[in-house]
Amino acid sequence: MRVKRYFRYLLFLSLLFIIALANVREVNAMNTGFQVIPLPTGEKTDFATNVNIQLISEEPPKQPIVCFDVNDNGLIAIGQKTSHPSKICVYSSEGIFQYGYTFECVGNFYVEWDKETINIYFVRDDVIVSVNPSGKILDVCRVDATDENISFKKILSQNTQKTVKETKYYIRNHLGIFNLFASSYSQMVIQDGSGTENIIYDVNSKQYVKMVVTAIIVCAFVVVAVVVVSRQFTHTRERFSCVKQK
Repeated sequence: MRVKRYFRYLLFLSLLFIIALANVREVNAMNTGFQVIPLPTGEKTDFATNVNIQLISEEPPKQPIVCFDVNDNGLIAIGQKTSHPSKICVYSSEGIFQYGYTFECVGNFYVEWDKETINIYFVRDDVIVSVNPSGKILDVCRVDATDENISFKKILSQNTQKTVKETKYYIRNHLGIFNLFASSYSQMVIQDGSGTENIIYDVNSKQYVKMVVTAIIVCAFVVVAVVVVSRQFTHTRERFSCVKQK
């Protein structure tokens, strides 16, 4: 009897150990700077369907940079936010397009390398998705509302430079006074150990033209509004004067 009880006790402990090990593996399946909570299978499937991540093998037209990250092999993931869809494009350190993804995203997103895998953090949903170079979704997790996660989110949102093996990678604008109004970045620059800079991604000219056109439209609108209001004020004052004289 004692032997059977002892055997059952060992079996019970073994099962607990296996379950605990499985849970640890599930939690640590995604390597990220965030503290994450695994989502149920149904929610993972629904979210993956909604964001509709698609692999692209041809380089799309370059757009302003909203986020980036660099892995240990010097591959650069550049996030581009457009009206539809959002994009992440991967480039070599020489600026040669490798592959990319398109996906649906309402609000901001950030990108994070996990060796050869890319993590896409959807800010509005507080969900992070792990995608391999073939475009396959490996995992979908919830980003927990902790102080550590809030701090890491801030780091990602303010990330404009990264150093890998003595090589500095950074994003910038070169738009003159319009730098003050830019919400994205127009150039990806690589600086080697000797200080030599190489611009591998550049939409500065296109962004400058957009900024100038926008400024002209805004100025024209303000001028028209001032003229209309001024004329209306003058007309009202003249009518008031005529009524007062009568």
